[in-house]
Amino acid sequence: MLQNPVFIGITGSAGKTTTKELLLGMLSRQGRVIGNYESFNKVEEVAKTILSVRPTHDFCVCELGADKPDSLNESLIMLQPGVGIVTLIANDHLGAFSSRDAIAQEKEKLVVSLPSTGTAVLNADDELVLAMAKNCAARVMTFGISEHADVRAENIGAVWPDRLGFTLVHGAERMEVQTRLCGSHWATSVLAAIGGGLAAGMTLDECAVGIASVAPFEGRMQPVTTRDGVTFIRDDFKAPLWTMDSCFEFMKAARARRKIIVIGELSSVGPRKELKYAKTAKLAQEIADVTIFAGPWASGALKARKPGGEDALRVFCHVRDAAEYINSITREGDLVLLKGTNKQDHLLRIIMARAGEIACWRDDCKRDSFCNQCLDRTKPSGAPASAPAMIVSDTALQVPQSDLYTVAPSEQVIIGLGNPGAEHIGTPHNIGYEVVDHLASSLGLSWDDAPEARIARGSSQGRSVCLVKIQMAMNLTGTGLKRLSEYMAFGPEQCILVYDDLDIPLGSVRTRLSGSAGGHRGIASILEAFQTDAFRRVKVGVGQTEAKLNRVEYVLTAFDAASRAAADLAIKAAHARVIEMLADHPIMR
Repeated sequence: MLQNPVFIGITGSAGKTTTKELLLGMLSRQGRVIGNYESFNKVEEVAKTILSVRPTHDFCVCELGADKPDSLNESLIMLQPGVGIVTLIANDHLGAFSSRDAIAQEKEKLVVSLPSTGTAVLNADDELVLAMAKNCAARVMTFGISEHADVRAENIGAVWPDRLGFTLVHGAERMEVQTRLCGSHWATSVLAAIGGGLAAGMTLDECAVGIASVAPFEGRMQPVTTRDGVTFIRDDFKAPLWTMDSCFEFMKAARARRKIIVIGELSSVGPRKELKYAKTAKLAQEIADVTIFAGPWASGALKARKPGGEDALRVFCHVRDAAEYINSITREGDLVLLKGTNKQDHLLRIIMARAGEIACWRDDCKRDSFCNQCLDRTKPSGAPASAPAMIVSDTALQVPQSDLYTVAPSEQVIIGLGNPGAEHIGTPHNIGYEVVDHLASSLGLSWDDAPEARIARGSSQGRSVCLVKIQMAMNLTGTGLKRLSEYMAFGPEQCILVYDDLDIPLGSVRTRLSGSAGGHRGIASILEAFQTDAFRRVKVGVGQTEAKLNRVEYVLTAFDAASRAAADLAIKAAHARVIEMLADHPIMR
């Protein structure tokens, strides 16, 4: 027999926190409970929870994180659980493990640690989890939709605005279960929690009653309706790529006046990240009336834009700009899914901005907590709002249009990227400037000053060219270039972007006809401003031969003598590639 307090461990690739909160809610009707705080499931947090257990506690429920091999060892030694629950195995932390099998082996340690008097609660719908029963000395209870599961769900329904409900089957018992959760995919967590409740001595009816009172946990498909009638579904705690399917299924089935999907930074994406973003954008557009991406890889979604779909798909480098746009277009009756990685993008700020409750717009905050818990949320910080393409005004550029010539339809515009100011001369980040300087010198052109830009106009091999250096900080290049294009009447199809690339060896030069920003903030700002990735490019490699400096420090530090020689050769090579591109890849209409 299990003795008080009953220690229960929960692990798996997803659903741990919701399963824990559901189980705590159920067990609280039977006695005094304690569990680890929110999703803090590393060994230190498990230790804090166990140290907080008192003789008066009846149940201690701990979710156990496993982000690398052997990360469960110490937690299990401390917890010594009598009940172990494994939700599912997926690709979270796949980079730290060799395979999904290796992930399963780590999670299986919870099952192996159980005493013969204990109970393992295993997902019958997941082969890797079900296989753990072979090495289990404890009693095994399975859950799922499989007909062989001990605890089974039938007739699952969860079409928004309805919440998840189903017929619960256990042996000869059947009963209707109604939850407050959003989405049919939560059936796994509900069944896992019920299995845990049964293992801890609850009846099926007691489990069903307890489940009905538990609200969605923060940031896990949590509905938030604003005063003006817009409903946000917050799934903004984490966003592994493999979880997008369940979110899309929820939105596709939902009943709403208009559906909007907002996607921040995805995790567990693997190689060829920009293609994964494009595929995700394609799927989202099949469901949503409006799809919005925010973050450093958002531009990868532009490849999926459909002809004439400018308003159906938008991308933003910064969450602040995304928030301004989203809150300008949403209306009563809209259903908005927020899917992001809280530690990376803090998408909750989109909702908080609607009520004027946020002033912090940092893009580099790595705090685990949600912004509504942060004491710094009302302190102004982060970059100022950009001037996105959709709100550029005719007065943004303080110069009469007549003072800037109009670019002819056949003229090609070559933009070198860099940062203005003497302190940036000779740095890797300014090699784009140097390439167009080299072009201007070889063509005998002189630079003229224009607001926010320097311009040189001439011809190369009989082709009219306009050389441009935007005189704004690199990450604001898009704002300046968009303004200039409005006045000089040129479009993306006429442009060639020349810039540095840290992922290409120093001295190498590569070309590209379109694509995402690849993490380059200057390029990302351009793609955001124009809302297209259809820019030809010449990328100049500036990668470090030895990693002596961090990436940011390196690109803003002048080349040393040896690197300078290689950079000079690269500038000449890039010059040649630009000339080739003018001839071989003319204006794309």
